[in-house]
Amino acid sequence: MESSEPRMTRQKASGLQRFFLRSPVNLYRGPIAELLRWRCVLLLIAIGRKSGEPRPVCISFMPDGDRYIVFSGWGTSSNWYRNVRANPHVTIQVGRKRMEAEARLIDSPEERVNLMLRMQKRSGSCGPPKLVRPLLRLTGLFDYDAELRMAVEQGGDLPVLEIVPLDGQSVQS
Repeated sequence: MESSEPRMTRQKASGLQRFFLRSPVNLYRGPIAELLRWRCVLLLIAIGRKSGEPRPVCISFMPDGDRYIVFSGWGTSSNWYRNVRANPHVTIQVGRKRMEAEARLIDSPEERVNLMLRMQKRSGSCGPPKLVRPLLRLTGLFDYDAELRMAVEQGGDLPVLEIVPLDGQSVQS
């Protein structure tokens, strides 16, 4: 099995799109946190590689045994990805459950592809509800289905990480 660093990069999101994508961080509390967990979104708090300050971000996840799989759809230039690579000790919140964890790059391009294909198969129950997706696409805020297609097309170049809770904390699905 070959090992390589992912290489995918993308231009940063536009101002309005960036605002939309960052808004779940402020909402990840109480029943809304449970709703976001149900839609496969977790809150990841990494330590800023330059500032040393906590940097929260909401990202899509897929539970997989004793770990969570996360994908950096904005590639290796994503701030959260670079922060996690600089300091892999993170705090995650999945619904109302908060835990310390370790983030590790999936080294194998083949495994990254297989995990992305598995995530694509789950996409109907993850991300924005299907009824909302056309509106998000039309407004230019977020095209979930196009994002999934792009991620699969990137193949092994898409950054994929596993987040493993510390101290034997169980993974929720």
